[in-house]
Amino acid sequence: MKYIFNKLMSKFDRKVFSRLLKKIDSLSLTNLDEKRRNYIFNYHRNDYKFDKNQIAFIHVPKTGGASIREHLEKNLKNFYVFTKKSEHNPVSLLCPPNDYKYVTFLREPTHRVYSYYNMLKNNDFVPGHHLAKKSLVDLLINSFQAKNLYCQYFSGLPFENVNDEIYNLAISNLKNFYFVGKFEEFHNSFIQLSEKLNLENKEFIHINQNKYKPISEDQKKLIESYNSYDIKLYNEFFKK
Repeated sequence: MKYIFNKLMSKFDRKVFSRLLKKIDSLSLTNLDEKRRNYIFNYHRNDYKFDKNQIAFIHVPKTGGASIREHLEKNLKNFYVFTKKSEHNPVSLLCPPNDYKYVTFLREPTHRVYSYYNMLKNNDFVPGHHLAKKSLVDLLINSFQAKNLYCQYFSGLPFENVNDEIYNLAISNLKNFYFVGKFEEFHNSFIQLSEKLNLENKEFIHINQNKYKPISEDQKKLIESYNSYDIKLYNEFFKK
């Protein structure tokens, strides 16, 4: 009974502490609660190691990755599961893509960020809600996940300000990925991935599709201003 009580109290304390941090975040435009969550769940870590015969899935937020990850975890025997089942991690600095197998999906960067913005704005329990609720530009200024996140993730250097050096490392790594799918061609990419991995279960999966107001020209211009390197990477990879 004492163990159960202590367990319940620790969960209660975490919830109370989270609410306190969210309140501080909303008043000071900080991201303390997000940092707490990242630490607890091992999000955005770049020091993990996996075997060369395993497949690591790099899930950039708002690219349909949750559905892909769940499908691979159920159907791929050599699928690498991150510590604490972390959902979002960049390339590992200890396992470069030219020697290890990574898969990922890309989405046009402007629409990825716009989807991320709407997801945060419409869900008050998600870290970053206070920023998105205030305005799009407040999110762009203060959230690292809204600024060139592809380059941060594929270079293995999250939380860094992207420059030419980081971009070049990111595009070089991405070109060495075992597979890169395209969100805008999700069905075809899913079939190609299933065939490349020799998955017996090729039944098409459905991704969560939320309906938002169409992006305005002003919103598009703002997002593009903060994501020029990601747009360049997306266009370069798909040769637009």
